[in-house]
Amino acid sequence: MKHLFAIFLALFALSASASVADDWAIIPAPQKIELTGGELSPSDITYIDASDTDIPVLYGELDRLPHAKRKGIGVKLTVDSCANIPSDEGYVLKITPRSVSVEATGDAGLFYGCVTLNQLMTRARETGKKLPAMTITDSPAIAMRAVHFDTKHHLDRMKYYYDLIDRLAGYKVNTIIWEVDDKLQYESHPECSSPNAISKQEMQALSRYARDRHIAIEPLIQGLGHASYILKNHWELRENPLSDWEFCPSNPDTYRLQFDLYRDALEAMPYGKLLHVGGDEITAIGIDQRCKATGKSPFELQMQWLEKVCGFALEHHRKPVFWDDMALKQAGVWDLVNEPKSPEEAVKHWKEDGLDEAVKLFPDSCVFMRWNYDDPTAPAHIKLLDWYGRNGVPVFAATSANQGIDVFIPRRESNIQNIKAFCRLVADNKLEGIFATNWEDGSPHWETVARGFAALGEYGWNPYTRSKDKFKSVYSQREFGLPANGIDFIDLLERSAYFFDKALAVEGRRNPAYQVWGYKLLGLPDKENPGQWSRENKLLLDSARVQVQRYDLIKEKISYARDNALRHRYTLDVYGQCNELFNYPAKILLALENADMGKAGAMDNLKKVCDDFDAMRREYEKIYSETRFMVQPNGYIFDMNHHHHLSARTPDSSWIFLYEIPFVQSVREWLDENKNPSGAILQ
Repeated sequence: MKHLFAIFLALFALSASASVADDWAIIPAPQKIELTGGELSPSDITYIDASDTDIPVLYGELDRLPHAKRKGIGVKLTVDSCANIPSDEGYVLKITPRSVSVEATGDAGLFYGCVTLNQLMTRARETGKKLPAMTITDSPAIAMRAVHFDTKHHLDRMKYYYDLIDRLAGYKVNTIIWEVDDKLQYESHPECSSPNAISKQEMQALSRYARDRHIAIEPLIQGLGHASYILKNHWELRENPLSDWEFCPSNPDTYRLQFDLYRDALEAMPYGKLLHVGGDEITAIGIDQRCKATGKSPFELQMQWLEKVCGFALEHHRKPVFWDDMALKQAGVWDLVNEPKSPEEAVKHWKEDGLDEAVKLFPDSCVFMRWNYDDPTAPAHIKLLDWYGRNGVPVFAATSANQGIDVFIPRRESNIQNIKAFCRLVADNKLEGIFATNWEDGSPHWETVARGFAALGEYGWNPYTRSKDKFKSVYSQREFGLPANGIDFIDLLERSAYFFDKALAVEGRRNPAYQVWGYKLLGLPDKENPGQWSRENKLLLDSARVQVQRYDLIKEKISYARDNALRHRYTLDVYGQCNELFNYPAKILLALENADMGKAGAMDNLKKVCDDFDAMRREYEKIYSETRFMVQPNGYIFDMNHHHHLSARTPDSSWIFLYEIPFVQSVREWLDENKNPSGAILQ
């Protein structure tokens, strides 16, 4: 009976903690909250009392408080190495009717305790509530909580990166793995840098700023594969002369150049502990004469490369990190792990012998990055994590805030459910950390990825907290100061994106992560057969009508959100432009239907809709360019490999409007063909 009562009390305490965290929109939700009775008015908190320690970086309400003692209640900050807190990032926050204190065993914990207190004080100001007396005892379930900055195809303005770091720190993210590609000025090989690359000094300053907010910026310097930024300048190092994708791992000059780039990156990002060496998606190793002469298999050649780059990392006091897909392909389990299978099929097709053989070539020093952007609880994937654990292979987990193959915005509700599931697996299996990728293949705006990054902060800190739907509502309150359903348009916008992807094409795909030439656009009405085009495209036009209704609803919701938001209105502006872009195909299709059916004024309206495209594009570029450089610099060399990412193949933003630009042009030509001799458009 006592045992059941203890369980009841534990569940009650957990429920109470969740209720307070939700009511006060705390992200990430703390591990434990105890209400102790009474209240404290935020206005009674008048200064910061840190006589025994250094004051951490403060935000918002806390940052507005003086550091000199005055009448009222001071926030007592204490670092005590003997405190009973299980992590240097943990803290105890106590609020009573007469005092406020944050205690931690390390500077990071003190910082995170102040972040939580600031969230409480901000919420109190916004709602007019008093702070409840409580004790929050909190620490992260996962040590490394990382997000991905991928800048291979575009750069944002430096101020924006500082703003992003502040937002990530607010969600207790503690690592940025930055895939700089050609966007860092490599002093040793300037030819490998884009003309507008970030200087080493600028990156050092940003790294210091991040460090002060307990975020480590770690370099991801692609090598062996994904090496276009290098090999479009260094043909002599290519494995395949026709592709800038892979290095030759048997050429000594490969390592001289790669190590030079590593040194530059480590100097630019000097406060980290990792060096991510890439090494994934290799397609053509072992085909040139130097590699053939070694007598080694492609996998052996890759492991030879990995051994050498790991040695470099260790010499420079960095832990090497490597994507694990090539090892799994070698072992014959890649497809099994990445395709949905029943538990019975997972057991039947499991190839442990292949893994046991492959592991013999793994460098002991390397941490494998186990990436899975779908459901990580699939049976074969669980078996793989178990195998890694039994064989002592250190593993980071990589989920995704944006998979990269989606056009312009993340899909699947920002992948929140899969992020949560993988964080639980990381905590339960005691893996090294969790990483949320944001691939640049489709170049989504960072603002559309923010919800996924916040989810990584939430579940990386506390994987056993809120449901997906509860997180989304709390995120609306925390990020924008809006009611719980204040940004419920995001999931609707995903549906619009799926319509936009293919509305104007009958063949091919718009997806920026794959080759797109060979697509065929929808044909236009035949004036000799009025109404035929509309009948043939009835299903598409019905979908367009549904899309317009969705567009109107989203626009109304974004307008409400923007009028009532207390912060981050720019995020809403970006979503507003996505809504305009995704709706344009429906707009021009329905205008064509009216013209095909011979409705009065339809041809003039169709001309106006064509002109509307130019205005929509200008506004889209204007909003995005507030943070992003929209044009490639003079002298930029495009990639030449099998990925054919759209955003790496045009000097401006025209890749975004892949179907719209030629389709609008064809409609304009069609209108010109249907003018009468006086120049008026025939109705």
